[in-house]
This record gives sequence, structure tokens and C-alpha cells, in this order.
Amino acid sequence: MKIYQRQILNMVFFCFASGFVMAQTGDAGRESLFSIGVGSRALALGGATVAYPTDPSSYLSNPAGMKLVQQRALDFSLTTLFEGTQYNFLGYVHPTLSAGVFGIGFTRIGTGGIEQTEWDASGQSVVMELGEMDYWWGKLTLAYALNLTPSLSLGLNFNSHRQVLGEYSTNGFGLDAGLHYRFASSRGMLKNLYLGAMFNNAMSPRMRLGSVTETLPMQYVFGMAKKYEFGHANETSDMVFLFDYEKNVDRNGKIRLGLEYARQNKMFVRTGYDGKGLTFGGGLRFKDFQIDYSTSQIADALYFPRSHRFSIIYRMGETLDEQRQAQERERIEEVQARFNEQMDQERQSRVREGLRQGKEFLEKEDFLFARLEFERALLEDPGHPEAQRLLKETIEKQEAKQNELEQSLLQQGRDQAQAEQENSYVNQKFDEGVVSLEKGNYRSAIETWQGALSKYPDNEQLKKYIENAEIELENEVNRQVAASRQLVAQEKIAEAYQMLESVKSQTIPETGLRQKVDREIQSLDKKLNFLTNYQAGLQRYSQGEYAESVPFFKKALEYNPDHKRAIELYRNAVARSTPIEQKEIKGDVQPLFNEGIQLYRDGRYEEALKVWEKALEMDPTDVTILKAIEGVQRKLQTYKNK
Repeated sequence: MKIYQRQILNMVFFCFASGFVMAQTGDAGRESLFSIGVGSRALALGGATVAYPTDPSSYLSNPAGMKLVQQRALDFSLTTLFEGTQYNFLGYVHPTLSAGVFGIGFTRIGTGGIEQTEWDASGQSVVMELGEMDYWWGKLTLAYALNLTPSLSLGLNFNSHRQVLGEYSTNGFGLDAGLHYRFASSRGMLKNLYLGAMFNNAMSPRMRLGSVTETLPMQYVFGMAKKYEFGHANETSDMVFLFDYEKNVDRNGKIRLGLEYARQNKMFVRTGYDGKGLTFGGGLRFKDFQIDYSTSQIADALYFPRSHRFSIIYRMGETLDEQRQAQERERIEEVQARFNEQMDQERQSRVREGLRQGKEFLEKEDFLFARLEFERALLEDPGHPEAQRLLKETIEKQEAKQNELEQSLLQQGRDQAQAEQENSYVNQKFDEGVVSLEKGNYRSAIETWQGALSKYPDNEQLKKYIENAEIELENEVNRQVAASRQLVAQEKIAEAYQMLESVKSQTIPETGLRQKVDREIQSLDKKLNFLTNYQAGLQRYSQGEYAESVPFFKKALEYNPDHKRAIELYRNAVARSTPIEQKEIKGDVQPLFNEGIQLYRDGRYEEALKVWEKALEMDPTDVTILKAIEGVQRKLQTYKNK
């Protein structure tokens, strides 16, 4: 009768389960053969990686922690055990910018040379030797992690188990779940602080191999990690302290500890405590390749030697940060392309408008401004054939007009030499004025022509030039004022100042145009003073320095007394910085406060807010009313977001 099956199974499970689990001093109970983890980093850190798993095998420690993996990577590890037992892992992690992180891996543990023996019915004598067979247990894992919030991530492992013992085999399916949280603080003890939780076998696989049925127990792991960074920009180092508490439902809980030092992310030194003894390891990284080593007394030292684990990691492609930077560059290039396209459309529009206005001036024989419009069109598009033709035509007609004027002077009986001299002088000053106008210097052009008019006060052409230049100057002032207001709306205060000061230099003191620009600059001064004080107050308020923020908000409101947010922050800062602790609300404020409470209870939140704001105006130092206002504002915001 063949009854070797029971003996073989007992021997296999004794070799593995007893070697890894039962031999732990003071502990007993069932545990997965894969509980020793994979990856040299995990082994060297005593298995304390649930809060800070950063290598490609991270999902087996905590799938949610895959969010810390920043680059696509392959990981292969080989662990030397005992009696020819092999323990290997091959895995791949693929992080994405928006779709989460994906992982896949295969873990296998197995041994060969298991003798098959047929015993007699009594189980005391060997009837026949049946040769040798192999035993192995493999686990295929599909992992996924996504962010629930910028700091909190959730991860799942879908596990497919397969055990093979000679001619017998079995399959089982299980699920692991993990959570990971990274504190967003940029300073203090919370900076670079990580928390993790792992629930192995949250859905336990059930496997039956021969006559033995095995169900893996659930295992809880909670961890914390703190990273310290030091060094300068060109030479940085990290020190990470890790702590895990592991509890198997069938065994006592145990503590795991780890310490990792990384120099420039190229050299790693690690040590840990796995609940039984010390573990050690390290690694070197060169470009995309990393080699790690670790050693640990996995099983009972009385029967088994120390185990050694070797890992090779290959990272490929861009990191997530590099991908974000590339996306940002593409976005900027796209924005720039759209901007260039828009600018080109606007340029063509200005060319068309310049040609239209130039033609109108040309029809009215206003050659000066026809010439200016055509020259502006050519500044936008130097090779525009129609603008070139019209400019040439305008100059020719202008010269003809000057000749007619000279002939008119002669017909009036003027001295020919004097008429030629006047015409030549006027033409010279006209050209000087046109050059100034082309440079945008309206004031210089006007003063040039006014100087010529003082010499020849009866010259109607000069009078026309001056009149049109003054009109154009007023239009330019209006354009610059409008443009400066757009810059202010974009908070480009310095550029707005520069624009207004430039156009101010074109105006003449004690004129309406100068006064208009001065008023705009004064308005800008108020906005600048408001923003300076408001931002200074906001910075202190956000840091909890309420008393220090009060004078800045107060000063800001002197420049813009109707700014609602500044009023609210000033009021809140006054209330929070008042050192007097009021035991009860003032008598004249109490009825309003009570009215607001009743409105709030009735669900009339907006009305309650108005009543409490009125109460706070009566007593700006009452923190109780302030907290009530903040509470109802949060409630209203919640409804708005739904």
C-alpha cells in the first residue's frame, strides 16, 4: 500500500514552515513561505519596509508604497537558503503620471531531491524506493496603487498561488491591501515622515495539495519611517530610520527595525533587526544599474547557516519628475505656439487696420498720418507689398503738395528766394518730426513743429501737423493707460509703472493728459501699497503669527477699504491675537449669536453667516463667534462643491 504521500508532505512543510517560522524562539503558528520578503533592501532592513518601500519589489512590502517608485524598473533577486532550496524573484514596476502605478512579479521557492518511499500497511517498513521528486511554490502578483489624496495612497496585490509536489498540484488566489501616507509638511518633525499599513492575505488563498489543505492567515503590518537629508546641492546624503510592527493572527506580534544610509543615491549601507537578530546589507548604483547584497539568519542558527541575497535592479526611461518637466516644457511650447499664432493674427490685424486708416488719411490728403500708418504697417510686416506701394505713393503726393504750396507762395507775390527758404525749412522740420513720431516720441515731434510754426506762424501745413500729432498723442496715452490696467490685473506692477512713466514723459505738464496719467500712477501706488501690506499680512497669518499680521492688514485696508478678503482676514487676526480670554459673549452680542445658532440648526446657513458676521463687527475680539463663522463657511463650501 502506498502511503508515502503523508510522509513527503510532512517533510516538506517541516523543512520550510519549521525552518522559517517554528524555529523562531517563543513563536508558533502558520505563515507564508514568502514572509521573508524579496529584494536585498528588504532583507537588510529586517523587513521594516512597509512605510518606505522604494525598490521595484516594493509592492510585496506594501503595494500602496509603489507611489514612491519614480522610474520604471526591473528587479531580480536570488536568495541562498539551505539543502538546495532556491528562492527567486523577478518583478517589474511601471509608474505613470496620472493612471497610478502598476507592478507585476513572480516569486518562487522550491527544492528537489525529495525521496519517494512506499511503506507497508503498518508504516514501519519500507517496501519500495520510488525515486526522487521536486516541490515548489510560486506566486504571481499583479499590483496596482493610486493616490486617494496627494498624500494618501491605496494599493492592492492580486496573488495567484501554485504549489507542485511531484505529480500533485494546487492553485489558490488571494488579495493583499496596503495604505501609505506621506506628510506634506516641509519643515519640522513631520517633514519626510511616512506611515504605512499592510494587510497580507486580506483575502486568503486556500490550497489543497494531496491530502493537506492550507489556508494562509491574515497578517497585519504597521510601519513608520523618517528620512533625514543633509549635505549640499552637489553632494547629498539621506538617512532613513524605519520601524514596523507585524502581527500574524496565529502568532505573537514582533517588531522590525531598519536603518539605511544613502550617499548621493549611489552607495547604500543598511542594517536592521528582523525580530530574531541583526541583518546587514548594502548596494552600489551606476547609472541605470544597481547591485544589492544582504545577509540574515532566516532560520534557526542551530540547524541552518546564514542566508545571503543578491539583487540586480535595472531602471529605464525617465523618472516621473523628468516626465513632469517634459510635459511642462511641452505645455509651455504649446502655449508659446498658441501665443505666437495669436500674436501673428494680431499683427496681421494691425497691418490691415494700418492700411485701412492710412488709405482714409490718404483720401483726405492728410499725408503725414497716412505716411505714419503705412510705416507702422511695414514695421509689423516689412515686406508687405501693398504697404510699400502706398507709402511710396503717399511720399510722392506729399512732395507734390509741398511743391504746390511753394507755387502758392510765389503766386501770392512772395519773394521766390524767401518762399523756397520757408518751404525747405518746413520740409526739414517735417522730416525731423516724422522721425520722432516713428520712434513714438510725440512730444518731440510736436515741439519740433511748434518751433517751426513760431518762425512761420501762417503756415497752415504745420498747424495741421501739430493738431494731428496732439490727437495721436491722446490716443497713445489712452492705449498705454488701458494696457497698464491689464498689467495690473495680471499683478505685473513693475511693468505697469514703467509703461505709465514712459507715456508720462510724452505729455506736457499742467495739461489734461499729464493729469490723467498722474491720476493713473496714483491709483497704481495705492494698489502696490495695498498688495505689499496684504501679502505681508497673509504670510504671517498663514504661519499662525496673528498679532504680527494685524498691522499689515490694517495698513492694506487704508489703501483699499472695500477689499472683502482683507477685511475678513483683519477681523480674524484681531480676534485670534486678542490675549483676553472671554468666558462669555458680551451681553449686547449674545442675542445675535443665539439667533445665528437657531438659523444654523434650521439649515439656513447663509442667514446664520450674515448674523454672526454682524455680531463679530460688534465685538471683533470674540474667538467663539469667529469659529462659528469659519464653521458655517466650511459647511457652505461643502454644499457648493457637491
